Amino acid sequence: MNRKIVTLCMGALLLFSCNISQKPPRLYDIEGKVGAFSYRVKYISKDTTNLDRDIDSLVKAVDNSLSAYNPESVISRVNKGYVPVKADEHFKKAFSTAYEVWKQSGGMYDPTVGILVKAWGFGRELIQPISQVPTHEQLDSLKQYVGLQKVQLTTDGYVKKEKREIQIDLNSVMRGYTADVITEFLKSKDIEDFVVKIDGEMIAYGMNTIENKPWRIEAQDPYELDDDYKEVVLQLKDESVSTDESYRRVWIDGTGKRFVHIINPFTGRPVVGEMLSATVVAKTAQESDAYATMFMIIGLEKSKEFLAHHPELKALLVYSDTDNKVQTYKTENLKPLLVAER
Repeated sequence: MNRKIVTLCMGALLLFSCNISQKPPRLYDIEGKVGAFSYRVKYISKDTTNLDRDIDSLVKAVDNSLSAYNPESVISRVNKGYVPVKADEHFKKAFSTAYEVWKQSGGMYDPTVGILVKAWGFGRELIQPISQVPTHEQLDSLKQYVGLQKVQLTTDGYVKKEKREIQIDLNSVMRGYTADVITEFLKSKDIEDFVVKIDGEMIAYGMNTIENKPWRIEAQDPYELDDDYKEVVLQLKDESVSTDESYRRVWIDGTGKRFVHIINPFTGRPVVGEMLSATVVAKTAQESDAYATMFMIIGLEKSKEFLAHHPELKALLVYSDTDNKVQTYKTENLKPLLVAER
């Protein structure tokens, strides 16, 4: 009798496991908004468990660490004063990425430049054109609060600033970092095929097994410098893509002079150059995010030189030539990823 019961139980378990393995994969599509940015996650799984709450919790955890819009975040508490603040793991990892890119850029990419950005009428709020451009004296007085070397992450995990007024802004890596956090979570659930989008930062793993084709990602590309901008379609696998640009957050003074939101931390003034946008493909989203910003600051020639020494990066740089015509530069390793330009 006991043997029959055991046999029946084993048979039921076998049938149950077979049913699970035979379940067709399903495409899950999750959207949400936390703080200042939106997210969208598509993933393919045979598991019927929806991960929307888990993903939302992860995004909120990063927001509570890195968002300058969140008054209770770690970074907001750092910016409020001089007293050292205990950093969490999210802050440590994002700060380390920003610090590495700051070094590679020779200090041109600088997450402490926000005080100058605000002085020129740019900031977290809507663009506010200023009645008078800052003087040399005003800029010099503000530049003493700029420089990532003035911020220290101690061995015991505290953030220290040389001056109370120094402000840190990690938005240039925050979206990419959030995408990477979600990526690691999905991989921990044995999910191999997914796309994560945090505003304009995207990462794609595996492929679209439902339709049996690679993931196709649209990257912004301003051949038309107006609201009808075009996209470049990329075919990505296990890579991320980010775009930064200089043609949307601008203001023009009464003489027609154009001021962009990207500030040179050494001069204290908006960058004057040919760069219109930089699209970067990298292994992690925080890298593509940070390098796209860096290329916008260091300019076309230095970006091309940097890319020549970093074959792990792929890039599309859009710039204005001497005749004020829009041109593009593509690294050779990006070209196989291009599906179409429309």
